Amino acid sequence: MALTASEIKQINRLLLSWYKVSARPLKIRERSDPYAVLVAEVMSQQTQISRVDVFAERFLSRFPTLRSLARAETADVLQAWRGLGYNRRALLLHRAAVASHALGGIPTDVDSLEALPGVGPYTARAVAAIAGDGREIPVDVNIARVVQRLVGGRRLTPKPLQAVANGFGAHLKPGEAGRWAQAAMDLAGSTCLSVRPDCSSCPLRSVCRSKGRVRATRKKRSAASTVKFETTQRWLRGRLLDELRDAGVAGVRVRGARGGHDAAAVRSAIRRLEGEGLAERIDSGAYRLPRRSSRKVRR
Repeated sequence: MALTASEIKQINRLLLSWYKVSARPLKIRERSDPYAVLVAEVMSQQTQISRVDVFAERFLSRFPTLRSLARAETADVLQAWRGLGYNRRALLLHRAAVASHALGGIPTDVDSLEALPGVGPYTARAVAAIAGDGREIPVDVNIARVVQRLVGGRRLTPKPLQAVANGFGAHLKPGEAGRWAQAAMDLAGSTCLSVRPDCSSCPLRSVCRSKGRVRATRKKRSAASTVKFETTQRWLRGRLLDELRDAGVAGVRVRGARGGHDAAAVRSAIRRLEGEGLAERIDSGAYRLPRRSSRKVRR
């Protein structure tokens, strides 16, 4: 049975009231301009918000405006991304900045945002909700858990789940959807946990249809947790990109083994990075961060 409008309004009121006094004190949340929000949301893909809070401020100090990022060399953007990992996000953010600058600014409607490089459904809805008047609730794994438990705990496929989440947004005032999503994110991280939810402390316990019915289970140990990080492609790609960062404009010859990867695997990895636009081979045979891909952006 679907939630009634009265139930939805009560949930919205309780969640936003709780967030007003319990929100995590993150500097990045003090920014609401579309550019800063896009940077933070792209960084938040596969990275904890507490780490993003530090890196986003550093990145925005280096590239304080959309124009400054759009005009930057790819190499400089990748340098500024150091320490965050999943470096392809930096490349796509740079391309999104170039595309947005050509449009006259970061759009704040979902469809236009999704048309930008590297911007998927969650990021588009998050930017639209936080920086615009969007009322669609961005749904990631954490917000999905909260929404599904509120309506009874039944696992929903993406489309029905988004529709249920948007039901909450439909009863919010302009500008509230972003706070609702951030509140649900904080609730998922502090109380509505995946393994041991603390229903007794939840501000939504009086209206949650799953209250007391979510069993505390032990988190299964992933097979991936037994794999040494030095043997993974993620480690190798990160190691190679750090070598390119350290090498500067002159570049570095990429030879030999790295970690658990033999010389052939290393050659293959650097070629893949080149193919993705994260590295470039220069006349000397060395590799460096891409510099030839920079574009002149009009004022």
